Amino acid sequence: MMNINDEWNGLADFLTGIIEKYAEKMDLDNLPDPDKYYKRNQIENMYRQYMRLSAKRRAA
Repeated sequence: MMNINDEWNGLADFLTGIIEKYAEKMDLDNLPDPDKYYKRNQIENMYRQYMRLSAKRRAA
């Protein structure tokens, strides 16, 4: 029976090979900064929540 670590190593090697093969085409260096994306998403969610609460207060 194959050790489970060996199975994961095979998958990891496969993914590494695919990423190395297509890294240039995927242009990974020019991806947006995830911290800025998550911060912007958090601000948008807080703004939506604020607008919902202010609409409820105006309706009341």
